[in-house]
Amino acid sequence: MLSKEYLAVLNPFSDEARKIVEASPALESLPAEIKELAVRRMKWSDKEALVQPDSQSVQAEVLSFYLMCQAIAAVSYPNSREVRFASDATRKTIRYRIYDMFRRGEEELCLEAVRRFVNVVELGSEEGKRLIGREIPRDDVYRIRDMGLQKDGVGTVDDRLLPQYLPKYAVRWVGLAPIMRQRRLELTDLYLLNGWAVITPRDLWHLHAEMLGVETEDYIQSVYERLADAGTPSPLLVDIGSKISSFVPKLPEFRERIGRGVAGRLRPEFFPPCVNISLSGVGSGARNYAVVMLLTPFLSHARAAPPPGAMRIADYITDVSAVTDEIAPLIFDAAERCNPSLFKDQPQEKANVFYHMGFGMTTEPRLGDSGRSKWYGVPNCTKVQMSAPSICKPDDFCRFIKSPLTYYFRKKAERGGAVQEAGK
Repeated sequence: MLSKEYLAVLNPFSDEARKIVEASPALESLPAEIKELAVRRMKWSDKEALVQPDSQSVQAEVLSFYLMCQAIAAVSYPNSREVRFASDATRKTIRYRIYDMFRRGEEELCLEAVRRFVNVVELGSEEGKRLIGREIPRDDVYRIRDMGLQKDGVGTVDDRLLPQYLPKYAVRWVGLAPIMRQRRLELTDLYLLNGWAVITPRDLWHLHAEMLGVETEDYIQSVYERLADAGTPSPLLVDIGSKISSFVPKLPEFRERIGRGVAGRLRPEFFPPCVNISLSGVGSGARNYAVVMLLTPFLSHARAAPPPGAMRIADYITDVSAVTDEIAPLIFDAAERCNPSLFKDQPQEKANVFYHMGFGMTTEPRLGDSGRSKWYGVPNCTKVQMSAPSICKPDDFCRFIKSPLTYYFRKKAERGGAVQEAGK
């Protein structure tokens, strides 16, 4: 029987895993094999994902996972191809590990890992009978089984495979909200009884893997926010992140079909409240901050989608029209709506807008001028609240994030079916 330490490889966000991370050496001091593992793990086969039950192997697995996440955050942005690739790789790895442990008789340890995310009961247990209240009709048992077999494309079923597709557990469906929020599960996909979703062992493995995928994306997002505040990421993280990025599947070429820049166009319906308030025009007390310090970096970073520490917008767009025709008009209109109008009152602030995008003090930016001044980063939510409290009016979605920029990326991904960032 495996020890509880092994829970760390079924859930890298468990207490067991966090203790390993807390006791680990500094980033630069990690052994070379862990750095290599952080890259290699993205392309593991099922069997390569299995971890030996000794402390050294468990430790290497956990540290390589966190190194992978931090490296991706250093070279990409929330919901980038790299983030989605890492999330998918994590799902695949965890799903196979938990399947393998079930196969080897370690069901209890697997259930303990799953229960860290959601309440699970066994249908045949006294607790299950009490909570769910009634048995599942036989016809529904067969229906659940057949739906699972059809979904997996299984035609012939033997006695070894069949139990994986028969209802055995129930989970509180509200506990599955994180994966529903990201549209990886629909409520209509579930068989519900008294607020409980009846699931098979195969469903259990899948749901646990999906929860870990969401947690992975959330963690990378939090690292991205931290790195964006701190400035230029560690060269080690950038090096590892670049290696990972180099073999992430590339998107097809869309330029001829949709035109230059269309795929990266701004989606105002996903802007956070503080940005929408700033776009509508604000009073004299908050207008400089709203227009120059918030809207200018927010719109330029939302359009270009650079990684933390990016120095030049010209490295992430191919035509200055993205600045002059897409970003600047929104900023200038917001400045005009201010009371009194910002540029009429302070005409020099128009050049300051382009200065904060890195073009120097000019009103006619060119790509060749990019880098003449600092490309200012987007202030986090705490800074916005402190500097301009009148524009900080959080909505329900704000509680999931700490930065206006990650609000935009995450909401676009979760609710908007975001257009892929091609053809910038």
